[in-house]
Amino acid sequence: MIPVHELIIYPLSKCNLRCKHCYTSKEKHELSFDDLKWIKNTFDPRKVIVMGGEPLLYKNLEYLLHSFENITISTNTTHIEKQLELLKNYRKKLTIQISIEGSPTETNEIRGEMLWEICMYMAKKLKEARIKFYFRASYHEGNLKDIIKYVLPLSKHFDAGVMLLPRIDLVPLDENTTLWFFQQVLKFKNCAVAQPHFFQFIGKPGRCKAGDERLSIYFDKRITPCNLDLEYTLGRIGDDEKTIVENMKMFVENFKTPPVECSSCPNNEICKGSCYISKSYMGCPLHYNFGIDKMIANEKLDAQQMHNEMNLLSNYVKDLGIC
Repeated sequence: MIPVHELIIYPLSKCNLRCKHCYTSKEKHELSFDDLKWIKNTFDPRKVIVMGGEPLLYKNLEYLLHSFENITISTNTTHIEKQLELLKNYRKKLTIQISIEGSPTETNEIRGEMLWEICMYMAKKLKEARIKFYFRASYHEGNLKDIIKYVLPLSKHFDAGVMLLPRIDLVPLDENTTLWFFQQVLKFKNCAVAQPHFFQFIGKPGRCKAGDERLSIYFDKRITPCNLDLEYTLGRIGDDEKTIVENMKMFVENFKTPPVECSSCPNNEICKGSCYISKSYMGCPLHYNFGIDKMIANEKLDAQQMHNEMNLLSNYVKDLGIC
C-alpha cells in the first residue's frame, strides 16, 4: 500500500448548488463501489478529505465512512439534516468542513440565496449532535475586512476553527496586505491561513504536501498531486502501485521546486514557495524577513505566551483535515 498523509477523494461531481467560482466539472462523474475498494486497498492515508460536488449526495457515502479513519467531509451543509443520523454514527472519526465565503452577502451571492443562514443553522445542529466541525472560507483582496468582521468571530461563537484559503482565480495579496492579514487572523483563537507560508511565518514547518504527502483522486478516476492542480496526472484508478509511486517521485523531484522569488529565503526548500497553484509566494512577508519574532518585537507582545499559542494553533490545525 502507498502511505500518504492526506488523501483527498472527490467521489462525485454532482452538486445541488451552482457556485459562481466552482472549478468542478459539470459533466456527470461518480466513483463506483469498486473504485472505492481499489482506493481502500491501494492507499494507507492518515487523513481522508472528501470533497465534491456535494459529498453528502454520494450513494456510497456510508461505505466510504466505514472504510477510512480520520475523515473530513467538505460540504455546503444543505443535506446535513438528511444525513445527520449517519454522520452521528461516525462522529468519533469525522470532522465536517463548512464551506462559506467572506461574509453573509458574498456567500449568498456566490453560493445561493440564504446559504450563509443555512450554514449557521447547520453548524448549530452539528454542535448539538457533538460532531466536530470547522469553517472554511476563501479570501482575496476584496473581502479581507469582511472576513475579519463576519468569519473570524465564528471561532468564538461556535467554539470551532476557521481555516482560510486563497481564491485561486484572483490575484494574490501583496506583501504588505498579507502581513496585515496574517496579524489580524492571529488575534482570533483557532483561526489560521491554511497555507505553508503562514505556518512558516509563525515559526512552524509549513510545507506544500502535494505529490508526496498529499494526493487527490477525482470522480473521473484521475490521481493528481493536489486537489487544485487539475493538469498534472500521476495515474488513474486501477494503475499498479509501482507506477503511481514512480510518478509521485518524478513530480516531487522535477516539478516541485521553489520559485525564483523565494531563492533568498532560508525556508524555501521546506515551504517550496507555499501554494504553487495560488501563487501565494508573491505576497509572502518572509521575502523581507518579517516573521513572528519581528511581530512580537514590534507590537511588544509576550514572546513565551505568543509561541505557546502558536504551538496550540499548529497542533489544532494538524488535527483537522485542511484543504
